[in-house]
Amino acid sequence: MLLGLNQNSCKNLTTPKFIKKAKRFQGIELNFEKINNEISDDLSLANLLEYLEMYNTKLINLYQLEDFSLCSDREFKTTIIPTLRKLIYYCYNLECDLITITPSFESRDIPKWRIIRKTENRLKEIIKIAYREDIRIGFEFISQPDSSIKNLSETKNLLSSFTHQENLGYVLDTYHLGKTNEEFENIIDIIGDIYLIQLSDLINTLEDTKDSPEIRKRIFPGEGEFNFKKFLNLTKKYRYKDFFSIELNQNKCQIDYYKKFLKLNSPP
Repeated sequence: MLLGLNQNSCKNLTTPKFIKKAKRFQGIELNFEKINNEISDDLSLANLLEYLEMYNTKLINLYQLEDFSLCSDREFKTTIIPTLRKLIYYCYNLECDLITITPSFESRDIPKWRIIRKTENRLKEIIKIAYREDIRIGFEFISQPDSSIKNLSETKNLLSSFTHQENLGYVLDTYHLGKTNEEFENIIDIIGDIYLIQLSDLINTLEDTKDSPEIRKRIFPGEGEFNFKKFLNLTKKYRYKDFFSIELNQNKCQIDYYKKFLKLNSPP
């Protein structure tokens, strides 16, 4: 099992300190916005690559390109595409080949067919640019009520138009799979197109409100209601071979996440 750690799990740490903290993991996911804010005369992309090499850690995902699907055409051209190109530049310098993208949030009542069509058109432009640089694009649905693509079924419907596109696939988050009560068997037919599975547990009795945001409801894999034993057995049975990555939303990173995960999720 290839196990990684998402930078959101240790928000208080600088990127170099996070890389050191995650040294037991085979890979890590890094937050583009955080890196972008940290890059300076004292910290370059070359320095970060040296840290990765020092701890023999692979950068498995650079996240994320947000709100690309329903923004205005002007914003897409002047903000989204330049941000994508910068993400690709960072990937090139950090030897990473995966960028995660997430759909727009939309409170208006827009017909689903129109959302799918516009998202498809935007995806075509994004994957065309990424393909030239050998970068894979991983689409991740978000289960929040105002997300324009909020479950696996809608995601499959969207990506079905790209069945022969070799650099577009799925990034699945067990938090969102759990929130939508997804049947695990529904991932079997796409197992070969899943680029990354992010691991986070949840308690479904907590609702998405301002007083109880997602940031406080993501809990450590194996400590909530998600059936990780069944899920991991299924991914093994159908030969999922890419990375799993623990994604929490925590400011402090005080425990050994690697050891804790193995203890909670290893066979007795």
